[in-house]
Amino acid sequence: MDLNNLLIDVKEILDADGDYTNLLNQEIYAPSIQIDRRNVYFILHHVNNEGIIEKSLVVYENRLTAGDFEAQATMDDRDSTLLVGELNERNNDALAKRFQWIRPTSRRNYKYTFGLGDRLGNASNAHLRLFKGRGIMPVLAQQSIRELVLMHRTNTDVFQSASWAVFEEGFTYGWGADGDHVKTPYEVDYAVKIGCSMITLDCTDEINNDIVELNDDDLDQRFNQLDPDQIKYFNDTYLNKTFDLGDGRSVKFTKHDVEESALTFYDAILFATTIYNKFVVPYNLDFEISMDETPYQTTNPNHYFFANELNRRGITPVTMAPRFYGEFQKAIDYIGDTERFEREYVIHEAIAEHFGYKLSIHSGSDKLSVYEIIGRVSKQHGWHVKTAGTNWLEALRVIAHKDPKFMLELYKFSYENLDDVKDFYVFNAQTNGTAPKPEDMNTENVMDLLDDDDARQILHTMYGSIMNLKHNYHYVYRDKLWNILLKNQALYDRYLNIHIAEHLDLLQGVVKTKDEAREKYEPKSDISKKSAAELQATSKD
Repeated sequence: MDLNNLLIDVKEILDADGDYTNLLNQEIYAPSIQIDRRNVYFILHHVNNEGIIEKSLVVYENRLTAGDFEAQATMDDRDSTLLVGELNERNNDALAKRFQWIRPTSRRNYKYTFGLGDRLGNASNAHLRLFKGRGIMPVLAQQSIRELVLMHRTNTDVFQSASWAVFEEGFTYGWGADGDHVKTPYEVDYAVKIGCSMITLDCTDEINNDIVELNDDDLDQRFNQLDPDQIKYFNDTYLNKTFDLGDGRSVKFTKHDVEESALTFYDAILFATTIYNKFVVPYNLDFEISMDETPYQTTNPNHYFFANELNRRGITPVTMAPRFYGEFQKAIDYIGDTERFEREYVIHEAIAEHFGYKLSIHSGSDKLSVYEIIGRVSKQHGWHVKTAGTNWLEALRVIAHKDPKFMLELYKFSYENLDDVKDFYVFNAQTNGTAPKPEDMNTENVMDLLDDDDARQILHTMYGSIMNLKHNYHYVYRDKLWNILLKNQALYDRYLNIHIAEHLDLLQGVVKTKDEAREKYEPKSDISKKSAAELQATSKD
């Protein structure tokens, strides 16, 4: 790398007065340019012989402070130092001292927030370009412990990938980092120490799901085993009470509702209280409580009970995620009666507004049939939506276009090894059911795999197995998949933006139906044949 030429580039940037459209060095990624007095910072994109973008940090700063950075090459220029470094943790920390916005911030002052779990670590740039000007705060670093384990990643890796993308895109609006689906104090501590601005407390292990299966007599018997003062408290507070939520909305507790809610959720409430006092308050975290990773729907009385008991303890989460009516399965649209979903969602929203938090919708990828409802009902108060896994499916869309035979191999492996993930995910797709059989797929119909619900779920849930399979100490699929994807990053970015834009337009009321969203964004021709420059130009339209 010629540092003399880079120094000329720096001088050109300083003289450009903020207009970087005609810089001589086209390897300078213009959105990343930051100027602080006479100091200059930017990311350099160099396309190597394989067509893969290699990124470097360039810093031109007073020599007295430039030592904060770890440099691969340096050159002095009077009282300043020009340096080139890697996108590593030390250099990220140094940038964060200068630009606080590359660190995550609280969601509390943002009405609309959207989680974008990036399993591979190279989707955030595309997402940030889409979110500019949308008025929605992205939560970029959002990986559950389950996902970290399956992908052999760490919270540090996830956090760093997101933070570098924020700097690279010059995204100053604010972003979040979520210690997602943490279940134990150890996992919460791990998320806190890495710098997460929020935690999603998964109460699954503290929720007594067996209670829902009891008949009324058995339920009554279990309830009457509680201490007399507990029985008195629950009955005096809730039994046959109707709680007014305003605008003609209310929640009424029957005897069954009281007993079921107390026996199912009281352990989880006490657990959430402990985590709140030990971590949320001392570290000023955004607090989300997840009730959704259960086999049963969260009824309106269940939700009110949980929220009211938190309120009695002085706890108001930023968001709460009930398990809504219907099925929010991975990688496919909502399953269920959307009219009933809306009736019950209206009450859930009223409960959230009554206690001062927002609803969070988990497994939100592809739930296009209910997004218009969510966006409309929660428009005034706000919403939080979580997506993650279908970014992986958009990566596989690139693979299917660029190497159809390899895609068929990945599907065959996933189809034949679906038992790998049966303990991690609940989904309809079964290899002895309606999922496409590998022998029926070929290079002509391979794209159908990404439109078929069963095939999408199989591919969606098998990401960890695909990426980590080894034979004779070598990865079987990982390296080849990465090579194809990185060579076609612009195509991947385009597919990501098409996919998420459909979600956002429905939530924001720009379009009203799933069909409208798809008509607006789905390509009318095969964009995989376009050049990177053409794809990047299209994404700006």
